[in-house]
Amino acid sequence: MIGITLAFVLWVIGSVVVTVLVYDATFARYEREEKPVPAALEPLVADRRAVTFSSGDNTLAGYVYGDGGDMLVVMAPGYHACVDDYLWQIQHFWDNGYGVFVFDTTGSCHSEGESAVGFSQAVWDLDSALTFAEKNDLFGYRRVALFGHSRGGYAVCCALAAHEVAAVISVAGVNSAMEGVMEPAAARVGFVAYGNYPFLWLYQAWLFDAETVSLSAADCIAQSDTPVLIVHGKNDDAVELDGGSIYAHRAEIDAAQVDFLVWDTPKQDGHSDLLFDADGTENEALMTYICQFLEQNSKGK
Repeated sequence: MIGITLAFVLWVIGSVVVTVLVYDATFARYEREEKPVPAALEPLVADRRAVTFSSGDNTLAGYVYGDGGDMLVVMAPGYHACVDDYLWQIQHFWDNGYGVFVFDTTGSCHSEGESAVGFSQAVWDLDSALTFAEKNDLFGYRRVALFGHSRGGYAVCCALAAHEVAAVISVAGVNSAMEGVMEPAAARVGFVAYGNYPFLWLYQAWLFDAETVSLSAADCIAQSDTPVLIVHGKNDDAVELDGGSIYAHRAEIDAAQVDFLVWDTPKQDGHSDLLFDADGTENEALMTYICQFLEQNSKGK
């Protein structure tokens, strides 16, 4: 009996240590070399306004494109992404009359933070960004819509629980923080990953809090009457369409104001490539669809 108890204690300790080490390594601070700005986007970058705001103990760096009007699109980046990874999408929004506010998340690129912390950090960072925009009168805009990719696609849906917005667009979004970490873990080590499920949940609950870690994009959408567009690539191998995606939880939402779009264009049906055309510019067909959704579904909000 003593041997069994000792073995169990050692297994728990080992699982906790492995969980913390692997998790912290996964969400280590993200840096990358600056990329040259394409000539076509230089006017956009030249006219943007740099801002900073606080998220917890860290100062985040962001940019505002535009100086007032009807609709401000607040963009939430994905994991291991910087503001400039979305310049073509920002340009498309700008060309269609929308202002844009986008920022580097905690522990990424030009923002402070020793680590990216986890999926729930995107929820906190977006909440801080929206609070900052609201305190600054939406930078001269009348109303706000949200656009998020991947981890940001999860965050924009969770924001519905705390903020009044005109519309939400989630691209390649994961449904929950636990699904975000469990799906890639299971892909690497198989079913054994689920043995660490309670330790992963407890560690994230310690880093954030139980309520935040338990947030589900599908639940937040279902409890809101805000128009939402969910876009997912048919062959997304980072957040699988029928795995941890918001799309996979569509039966839990069942709301008339929510549209689901599966993007299946060859070589544009993955996790990030669905945002881009073959020449590296924005996926014009998708961005046109998104702007039409905003125009048709956010009137009067």
